[in-house]
Amino acid sequence: MEKLNRAAFMISDGTGITAETFGHSLLSQFPNVEFNIEVLTFVDTENRVDKAIEMINDAASSSGKKPIVFATLIDEQLRKRLEGSNCEYFDLFNTYLSNLEEILETKSSHAVGVSHGIANSGGYAARISAMNFALETDDGVSTDSYKGAEIIVVGVSRSGKTPTCLYLALQYGIYAANYPLTDEELDTGKLPDVLTPHAEKLFGLTIDPYRLQQIRQERYNRDSYASSRRCQYEVAQAEAMFRKSKIGFLNSTQMSVEELGAKIMQETGLRRRH
Repeated sequence: MEKLNRAAFMISDGTGITAETFGHSLLSQFPNVEFNIEVLTFVDTENRVDKAIEMINDAASSSGKKPIVFATLIDEQLRKRLEGSNCEYFDLFNTYLSNLEEILETKSSHAVGVSHGIANSGGYAARISAMNFALETDDGVSTDSYKGAEIIVVGVSRSGKTPTCLYLALQYGIYAANYPLTDEELDTGKLPDVLTPHAEKLFGLTIDPYRLQQIRQERYNRDSYASSRRCQYEVAQAEAMFRKSKIGFLNSTQMSVEELGAKIMQETGLRRRH
C-alpha cells in the first residue's frame, strides 16, 4: 500500500522537546502515513510566529492538505495567532492546563521553559555530572571509577552500550559506565576480574548476531571482526557469561535507546535524579 503524505509541525516557545516527544508519540500510531516533520523552537515573538504561519500556509498550499500542528506556546496571544493559520491545530498545553487549574484550585505560572530549563539547578547539575561520568568511563576506561557507578553496562563491542549509558545519564541523571568484553574474556567465559567486585551493578546488553555483523561491516569491515561466525560466537559467549553470573540483560536489536533506558530503569530499580 502506498503511503499517504502529510506535513506536520511541532512548534514550541522553548526547546521543543515536549512538543516533539508528544507529537512523535501520536504520529507513530499511523504507520501508513509518511509525515514531513518540521520542528520549530523558541517561537516566542510575533515575528517568529508569523514566520511559522508562513511555513504552515505554504505547506498547506503546496500539498492541498492542512498540516498537522502540535504546539506548546504559553503566551495566549501568540497561541491564538498561530491557531489562525491554515492547519489542524493541537494545543498540548492549554488542553490540560485549564483542567489542572480547576482540579488544583490554583492558577498555573504560564512560565516558558520551566520543564527543560535550569530552574531546577540541582537536577540539571546532576545530569551534567552523570554525563561527564559516562564519558569518562566509556568503553572500559577508568575502571577505578566504577565504585562511583550506579550501573555498569556490559556487552560485546557495538551492542549499544555507549548510547545507552549516555541516555541514562542525560535523561535520568544515572552514573552509568560501560565495559566491552574482549576476545580473551569471551574465550574464557569468565566474568572479568575488574568487574567481579561490582557484580551487583552489572547489566548486560546483547544483540542479534546478524545485526551485529551489519554494524561492524559498516564501520570497520575487518574480515575476522565482522565475520558471521565471529559475531555468533561472541554473542553466544556473552549471553552464557550473563546467565552464569546471574546478570540481567536485554537484547538491543529491536529497541530504541529510549526503550532500553526505560527498561533498564524498570528492571534495576534505579531512580531518576530530579
